[in-house]
Amino acid sequence: METKTNWLALVVSALVGIALGFVWYGLLFSNQWMAGNGITMDAAGKMMKNGAEMPHSNLPMIVNTVSLLVYAYIMNWLVNKTSSFDLKSGATLGAMIGLIHLFGIYTGNRFAGNPISLSMVDGFYTFLLFTVMGTIIGAWRAK
Repeated sequence: METKTNWLALVVSALVGIALGFVWYGLLFSNQWMAGNGITMDAAGKMMKNGAEMPHSNLPMIVNTVSLLVYAYIMNWLVNKTSSFDLKSGATLGAMIGLIHLFGIYTGNRFAGNPISLSMVDGFYTFLLFTVMGTIIGAWRAK
């Protein structure tokens, strides 16, 4: 089986992942995520954790972008290995990978004693992320 990589599909799926994260963590579930991680905002609008101001850094966004590109590349490899070359089978493959991540996040948070709400926010984000990535990469094949 010859494998082809649609690099544009990989980049687009990573960009969609960034946008999804912005909406998910920035607009929809920021309060639940912050509470689950013990993060508060002080009167001046600074993020605080354990009584100390959290430093601002671009490193998490850089790591996130690189991670999303790696996820997309691995998803492409899985799409090729499983011949998931359409929208439905790509979405199904992505959902299965996302479900594995959801259970891993849930399990880790149970051991850490973190609230279930944090597991749901983080777990369902990864479920949705991989479902969308699988859909894009599965449906958008290289010619």
